[in-house]
Amino acid sequence: MNDNYTDKQCEFSGEFVEEQEYEYFKCFLSKLKRINEKFVARAVKEEFDNEMREIKQHEEKMQEEISKVNHHSGPCIPGAKKIFVTAEGNIYPCERVSEISEVSKIGDIKKGIDKNKVLNLLNIERYSQDRCKDCWAYQHCTICIACADDTKNISNKEIEKHCWKVRGGFEEAMKNYCTLKELGYKFEEYE
Repeated sequence: MNDNYTDKQCEFSGEFVEEQEYEYFKCFLSKLKRINEKFVARAVKEEFDNEMREIKQHEEKMQEEISKVNHHSGPCIPGAKKIFVTAEGNIYPCERVSEISEVSKIGDIKKGIDKNKVLNLLNIERYSQDRCKDCWAYQHCTICIACADDTKNISNKEIEKHCWKVRGGFEEAMKNYCTLKELGYKFEEYE
């Protein structure tokens, strides 16, 4: 166990899960024009939209020829799109990483961004490539440094802990896609 993170599991009541599933069902009905979208929780609509974007990307990738050289889609380029600066002036790739992590720290406001630290974070896949290269969800993997960092090292154990969530999430998105497709939803009309 890592002393920097809690090992307490987040638990949801059966009632919460039931209500969430019901909201998701209403979202499906609204997309199929069976109920008005105003009756669907905004957070659920946003989650649905994210899933649809992911599915559209999946369809586009299925059209492409698979490259001999590949990398899963999780990691960003640290410092390229956004950075996170702590009150102490330490620079991290984003707000998702631990502020006490030395491995995720890519610089500070006095010295700037350390190119070598950024390069180290760019290819976290090297820690799990033997397992990842044959994964069915490889092209849709979202594991990044925030999932791989145990605050001291990039950890294969941390990557493994997040792997099942990524695969499960994408599998759920594909099930939803199939369900909506079967019920007549027009994905080509989705904006």
